[in-house]
Amino acid sequence: MNSLVLINKPVDYRSTKCVAIARKNFGGLKVGHAGTLDSTASGLLVLLVGNATRFCEFVMSLPKVYRAVIQFGAETDTCDYSGNITAEKGFADFDVRALDDALFSFSGWRLQSPPAISAVKIDGKPAHELARSGQEIEIKSRPVFFRKINILSPFNMETGTLELEISCGRGTYIRSLARDLGKITGAGAYVKSLERVSIGKFNVKDANSPDDEEYNTLPLSRLAENFTRIYVSPKDAKSFTNGLSILLRQAVRVSRGIADLRDLICVEGDNFLGFGTYAGYDYIKPLVIVPK
Repeated sequence: MNSLVLINKPVDYRSTKCVAIARKNFGGLKVGHAGTLDSTASGLLVLLVGNATRFCEFVMSLPKVYRAVIQFGAETDTCDYSGNITAEKGFADFDVRALDDALFSFSGWRLQSPPAISAVKIDGKPAHELARSGQEIEIKSRPVFFRKINILSPFNMETGTLELEISCGRGTYIRSLARDLGKITGAGAYVKSLERVSIGKFNVKDANSPDDEEYNTLPLSRLAENFTRIYVSPKDAKSFTNGLSILLRQAVRVSRGIADLRDLICVEGDNFLGFGTYAGYDYIKPLVIVPK
């Protein structure tokens, strides 16, 4: 079985626990996940079963949407509600205009430093292990992309909370967004709750519970729907699946996807064949081919 499974991960479940449950449900087949979700967060986790695991990077490249409640007035060492409070600043004098300016500054590409309590590797070891052992660590900032940030409910002056919907690219930490909003506004902030709503065209409303006895599975062709696709003749389909480059101009049809990855092309014949990339001016060479 080479398929996708959508899981609605509850709070306090680790992503690895969801993978272990799924592996047991599939009789020991290889199962992987396409992007960790913090145990303090809930929402969509995409699992890949069998040889579908070779397509993990393509799922991870898809845009993601989160819903977050940001608590202003304090900072924590984890940048979310699970951590120890390291500073209490209050929000009685909070300037909502400063918040609007801060949110606007998060449009497009931005350098972001992941939280110290995170899975980011430093010299081969997870940052959270080093941080919790008392070591001082420095995590390099890296570029992340914010497509859109919508305010779902206005800033609450009684509770100091703000509800946001965040559309962003790969590698973005919402906990870091909360921390940075707190620094910019001077009030301090952390994530009070977080849910991942979607990954590309996959939505949490269609997901299974990790504890379901049986899962609804999706074919790999559902992954292809997210990307720019070219449809090729039977002759070119055979060449592509044999590892040979094909001419783009001979494609029967082209359709655009939601993932804006210009160097990545999904190739289809009578069915989904795999992913390719540009080679030279007009050639598409195979990257990963769907197992036969």
